[in-house]
Amino acid sequence: MKLCILGGLKRRENDYVDVCARLGCKAKVFNEVTKSFEDNIKCTDCVVFLTGMSSHNMLNAARKICRKRGIDFVVTDKTSPESVSGVVRDVMTAAGR
Repeated sequence: MKLCILGGLKRRENDYVDVCARLGCKAKVFNEVTKSFEDNIKCTDCVVFLTGMSSHNMLNAARKICRKRGIDFVVTDKTSPESVSGVVRDVMTAAGR
């Protein structure tokens, strides 16, 4: 499963990727909207949005892309790697993986 994690703590990016790898997922972490933002999101199975350290602009842009492409979109206010792990497990269970 490919995941895109938006927001969170910059110093925890590697932790988020490691947690997802342990669960058998590939993850990319983005903390800002860039030119290739849509291209990075559209090739994922799910977007996990961490609201604690993210802008409304990023939230709205990501939500719009996910609706247009039929990509699962999960929002959580937790930013710890353990919390992200729990969210990813829930997403994988819901997807039947």
